[in-house]
Amino acid sequence: MSHPEKVRDRVRVIDERLARLRAEKDRLIARATQTERRRETRRKIVIGGTVLAALDREGIPAIRTRAEFLRWLESRLTRPHDRAVFDLAGRQSA
Repeated sequence: MSHPEKVRDRVRVIDERLARLRAEKDRLIARATQTERRRETRRKIVIGGTVLAALDREGIPAIRTRAEFLRWLESRLTRPHDRAVFDLAGRQSA
């Protein structure tokens, strides 16, 4: 095999590897995007359920900032998987 053929073969091998790596990268990005979409949907469901439950009970206080809302929400979420979607620490048993 001549030198130019070796170089062409090496370039072909590198191109194939690069194509596999790009495909793997695309799959990983798609999986991460899908996971984040599911998490965002879960957050919205939990927020909606919490707000509806509060309206039936005590009502909703005036909330002006995201931080105020998260504090209000944190005091009402008891299930670990609900707290996890907001990155809230585990709640101590009262």
